[in-house]
Amino acid sequence: MPFDFKLILPESAVPTFEMALEETAGAVLTRLIEKGKYAGHWELQAIFETEPDKGILKSLITNAALRTNISVPKLTLKKMPDINWLEASYQGFPPIEVRDFYIYGSHVKGDLPKDKITLQIDAATAFGTGEHQTTHGCLEALSDLTRTPKTVLDVGCGSGILGMAFAKKYHAPVDAVDIDPESVRVAILNAQKNGLQKQMTIWQSDGYQEVQKKYDLIFCNILAKPLIEMAPHLVKHLNPNGCAILSGFLIGQEKWVRKAHEKAGLKFLKSYRVNGWSTLVMVKEKS
Repeated sequence: MPFDFKLILPESAVPTFEMALEETAGAVLTRLIEKGKYAGHWELQAIFETEPDKGILKSLITNAALRTNISVPKLTLKKMPDINWLEASYQGFPPIEVRDFYIYGSHVKGDLPKDKITLQIDAATAFGTGEHQTTHGCLEALSDLTRTPKTVLDVGCGSGILGMAFAKKYHAPVDAVDIDPESVRVAILNAQKNGLQKQMTIWQSDGYQEVQKKYDLIFCNILAKPLIEMAPHLVKHLNPNGCAILSGFLIGQEKWVRKAHEKAGLKFLKSYRVNGWSTLVMVKEKS
């Protein structure tokens, strides 16, 4: 029997609560509330396949509230309909079109568009089915690249969607890493489903720890805090004239992410904003 709960949060608290719950919950979903009493706030929904330990949840939520300086939200767990919510989520997941790309689940039948780059990705235990605003922003940035990178790295690859999108668009090899072994497993399976197993090399790494090479393009769609902390490591692994596509943070956090990467040696090029979330494109100029 699946369970869930929902919280209403200020924008500044969303990433901290997402990070606190992502290892415990089966899925963490967020949306911007545009109308009514809580307009401008965010709704966070955490979904669990079985009843979670309430004591652990209360501790996680209390710690997140203290870290973000907000009142501790009330926790009310509810039983969800007795269905496979993961199966239901992708059965109800319509195809997504983002510029050059068409992303669909295996449940979608019929002909695929011939004028789009198609990627099959089902809901799974790794982030990245294309519906999140940060992935959307990264795919827009990828569609707008004016030069073709020869070497590409996706840090925090999740489902592998960004690396696969590049590999299909440019028919070029991609390296991808993630700290989570389950994400690595899912990304490898997705690469196989999309016929990209020969183009993609995917392995486990805590950030750049297990990365040895330098790249022309680095994707990094994670969260604001680790992005800021890893900025010097990103620059170290980026070739001169290389490009970084950064996402995973709210518009209100954009200035801090940008500042950290400018301090590390990158130049701001462009931003993409989608429903409260931001994606930055930055370049490493030749010295």
